[in-house]
Amino acid sequence: MSNARSTQGAVYLEGETQVTLLTLIVALHLLVYAETRWWLTASQAVDAMRRWHMTDASALDVMRRVTLSSRALPLAMRLVECHASLRDSAGLQAAFTDQLQIDKDADQYRIIRRACEMALLRM
Repeated sequence: MSNARSTQGAVYLEGETQVTLLTLIVALHLLVYAETRWWLTASQAVDAMRRWHMTDASALDVMRRVTLSSRALPLAMRLVECHASLRDSAGLQAAFTDQLQIDKDADQYRIIRRACEMALLRM
């Protein structure tokens, strides 16, 4: 019984890690786009992904991280078409960069995270 619970816990943590990583990569794409009106290149996104989650290196293997990173740009492009608030650099900066921790109560964060959760369910 204990082994089944630990397996379920590990699957949950891996899923949470994937959602968090995808959320951060999509947010990075959106922040750069809001500031510059240019999208990050694939290599820039992969480099950012490596830096942001170095501490969680054991949580996801490299291929899974690359797969998530490759899904982030198309997702960010769809989100920016549907949500004007994700084109607002001030709002995105407030949610993701203006404090010590990400503002998980911000509308922008919730929109991005929910889209990432849904995208991972389809993967």
